[in-house]
Amino acid sequence: MLTFHRSHIAYIGSQPMFWCQIVATMIAGTVQLAVQACFTCPSTQVFGTASIIWGVIGPKLQFSAGQVYYTLTFFFLIGAACPVILWLITKKYPTTILNYLNFPLVFSGTSDIPPATAVNYVGWATVGFVFQYLIRRRWFGFWTKYNYVLSAALDAGTALGIIAVYFCLQYPANGTIGVNSLQNWWGNTVHKNTLDWSSTPLRRLDQGQSFGPILQ
Repeated sequence: MLTFHRSHIAYIGSQPMFWCQIVATMIAGTVQLAVQACFTCPSTQVFGTASIIWGVIGPKLQFSAGQVYYTLTFFFLIGAACPVILWLITKKYPTTILNYLNFPLVFSGTSDIPPATAVNYVGWATVGFVFQYLIRRRWFGFWTKYNYVLSAALDAGTALGIIAVYFCLQYPANGTIGVNSLQNWWGNTVHKNTLDWSSTPLRRLDQGQSFGPILQ
């Protein structure tokens, strides 16, 4: 049996802890701004925008009573109530199709929007429907034996495919897709013909119009 004594416990003083947090915050903020300025990663852009929303503007000017996004705060209550309501329904009707509905999975999955768009979710939903519904119902033995192995294989294959495509196709062309390039085919360009890619807003503001909280 292992025993621990008070002499074995290391205490961190308040001042070292404070300066560790300050230095870490300064480094993280500087690196984040540098990455956002030098790269075009969607996740980085979203993180940078979120830092402005929560740090510069602040939640009071957006989510307090009377502000433009005040009603969004009630979705916390809706998110907490949905699993309870669903549990009560399935308890009363055990054979209902709602047994396949999982609100935490739905809410956590859509939390990637942005930067994820419909392009990401269509592929995810298609693969999930084929393997988790069709194959599971028709070939349950195969699904039981190979489902998790297949999931790991798809993840590993995607990572290896990205590396192979980059070094074999994209890197030799200096990151550009020429007219005669193997990359220039419908599957690689169709997503650029969408409103998501062109960042087209659902509603355009006229000259002089504004949207969101007005900073005083």
